[in-house]
Amino acid sequence: MTFQSIASFLISLLAVFIALLIDRKRLPNLEITASEQANADNTYNPLYPRAGERWKFFRVAVRNKPMPCPLQWIPRQTAESCSAKIEFFKSDGVELLFTLNGRWAGTPELPHIPKDYWILKSLYPDPVPIPVKTQEFLDVVTKHEKDKEAYAWNNEAYLHNWRPPRYKLGKGDYRVKVTVNTQNGVSFSESFQLVVSDTIESTSLRNSS
Repeated sequence: MTFQSIASFLISLLAVFIALLIDRKRLPNLEITASEQANADNTYNPLYPRAGERWKFFRVAVRNKPMPCPLQWIPRQTAESCSAKIEFFKSDGVELLFTLNGRWAGTPELPHIPKDYWILKSLYPDPVPIPVKTQEFLDVVTKHEKDKEAYAWNNEAYLHNWRPPRYKLGKGDYRVKVTVNTQNGVSFSESFQLVVSDTIESTSLRNSS
């Protein structure tokens, strides 16, 4: 084998490696964070069935990060058909309390779709796409201003007057793990600290330190 053929082979190998690396880099890169900006503190107006009631929804934001410099010229893939699993643990992070299928805040609420689909959507919540540089909010827990306890929140909550018994969270500290799966073949997980207190103001969902 001549030097030229060896060099040509190595150059071809390098080109294939670079192409595979770029293709890998184009996959979605999701960042999952908790912040007050992601939450929704709602006092419902007189036209709503829960008129005058105050509920706060604690959420996480899921963002598809852009390419880092100097690769910003390469288009990042949209995170397709994102679904989420949320696991609740005791504060030690070892004992699993329950797991639920996450509900994206921007998807239709059960009361706004035909009742024939309620059970289906409670078991299989709608997935969402997340294009690059955009974010979606994922519901985690909710708390009524007069309740001591909070409740994990997804579509099932609509079937239990917003207070599903098996998702009840009494006062205390918890660890919450959020996993987002994409149709692109990649998944992302992040853990959070949940504190449930007597009041909405003293209840919090925070990024783990």
